[in-house]
Amino acid sequence: MAGDDPIITNTTPTSTNKIIPFNIPIRLSLEKHNYTSWCSFLKIHLGSLGLKAHIEGSSTSSTDPEWSKQDDLVKVWILGTLEESLQDQVVATPGNAKALWDHIKDLFHDNKDARAITLDSELRSIKLGNLTINAYCTKIRAMADR
Repeated sequence: MAGDDPIITNTTPTSTNKIIPFNIPIRLSLEKHNYTSWCSFLKIHLGSLGLKAHIEGSSTSSTDPEWSKQDDLVKVWILGTLEESLQDQVVATPGNAKALWDHIKDLFHDNKDARAITLDSELRSIKLGNLTINAYCTKIRAMADR
């Protein structure tokens, strides 16, 4: 019946409503080359909670105490999805969640040329060996995506 469905008027977390636990199945690592997947998962999750503006820079109301709490929460979530060695490199990044997000992005894009050379070498040396055709193609596709 109309009117029986609950209406959610505020999906952005506040100190009075509890938030869905943050669970991203990927831990970002410099060695695994999984920045694109990690970034996508994080954006989807933050978007579902109405918090994506904290990493996109479209909201910088740092004088609002509620916004600051949310921003700190986003920073904790970002740091919680990093491998320990990467976490150690960025944990002291000054500023808001956007600054932390940009710092991590820069780490992965600064060494783009070196990674491209490494991937090119890996791609040229890949052998079918005892892989199935599906596994071989999947491996090549994963390398191309990186």
